[in-house]
Amino acid sequence: MPMDETFIENLVDVGALFEREQGLDDGLRDLAHLAARSVGAGRCSVMLLSDPGDGHLPTLKVCSHFGDLPAEAYRAPVKPGESIAWHVVETQASLLLDDVGHSGVSALARQGANAGRSMMSTPILLSGQVIGVINASLPRDAECFARSDLDLLEVFALFVGQSIQVFQLQRLSESRVLQMARLLEQREGSEQKPISPDPARVAKIVAKTFYRELRQAGFGTNAIISVATEVLGLLETNLQKHRARLDRDDEPQ
Repeated sequence: MPMDETFIENLVDVGALFEREQGLDDGLRDLAHLAARSVGAGRCSVMLLSDPGDGHLPTLKVCSHFGDLPAEAYRAPVKPGESIAWHVVETQASLLLDDVGHSGVSALARQGANAGRSMMSTPILLSGQVIGVINASLPRDAECFARSDLDLLEVFALFVGQSIQVFQLQRLSESRVLQMARLLEQREGSEQKPISPDPARVAKIVAKTFYRELRQAGFGTNAIISVATEVLGLLETNLQKHRARLDRDDEPQ
């Protein structure tokens, strides 16, 4: 599949997804559809690495899909060594398979016969580190994907990684809390790493920063508990307002 005007438009749409959304999850939601459209695939999924920390192994989580992906794919994070996508993460190299069932990674295929014969998978890189994977299968215009299709998917993945980085830098510049968290993370380790795209990882960094700032400001244990309770109360109030809006929208006109 050649790089044409439609493919360029899809790349522009990737950046637009992140620009108009407030959260990374929202920006990623339609990403798989754009990727599938870009390479002529009937099924596509975008997976991001989740770093739980505390000595636990990272997992891959589906954050966006196009086509008939089973619902359990979202509920069950993929552990190292359990999928073709993880093979791509570990090797940091793209895969182009004419026949998954007769390939060297056939034992890692999670969907069996439903995966389709031909598939391709490429890593999403951020500052030279793998942060996720884009998988595509069920080619629409041919029996198998061609090398040119994989080239397009690699360009698309590269653009996704850059768009995620731009999105994070924009949010970092707007948030003093995230700025403090970033400084704390750099202070604790000499290795320069990109901002984690995993919300759970960011939440831990922010929570640690928030806690340390309160301790340094002289807040005792009971006072910190009171602050945390107040934050939870504000969250509950916001959720109640959101539910009320949804209920009003569901009411017959």
